[in-house]
Amino acid sequence: MRLYPYRKLETVPLGRYRIELGELATETGPSPYSIVRMRPFACCAAFVDGRLAMVRQYRWSVDGWTLELPAGGVEPGEDPQAAAIRELREETGLVPQQVIDLGEVYPSIGSTDERCYVFAARCSSELVERDPDQGEQTELVFFERAEIEQMMDEGSLVYPELYVAWLKLMRAGLLDDLFTA
Repeated sequence: MRLYPYRKLETVPLGRYRIELGELATETGPSPYSIVRMRPFACCAAFVDGRLAMVRQYRWSVDGWTLELPAGGVEPGEDPQAAAIRELREETGLVPQQVIDLGEVYPSIGSTDERCYVFAARCSSELVERDPDQGEQTELVFFERAEIEQMMDEGSLVYPELYVAWLKLMRAGLLDDLFTA
């Protein structure tokens, strides 16, 4: 298969993103193409006493409440695992005792270069003071395995990084152990 050459025309800063406008050189002429440039983020599937910790928050982008793994941007020069641990503490007050690196994914590869580093952690049930980012409203919620599986079956869990973490933990033989208190 022949790769269409790409040419960047301009980059437009827009809030925390950069929109790169370009074009592909196809057989029938130039075709517009754009890429949303974003900094990477890290998320953490945190387990406490055999339950999965998630955060509930309102997302204006989808105009609704979501259930997500604690996550946030990796600062320039920051180690992704350190970012996952920082975000876990900021959003939930949880502190990991053991961290498992599950790799990385591109959640929306067709339109952005956003990269997500996925981790899992076994955490103590003792909470430290939360320190959410300005404007961030998160509620810590815990789920048993059967509850997560029911929401997956119903299609009400729409956070793709959870599915990645779940599959990787299952394939590594760790999921059963993490859901055991």
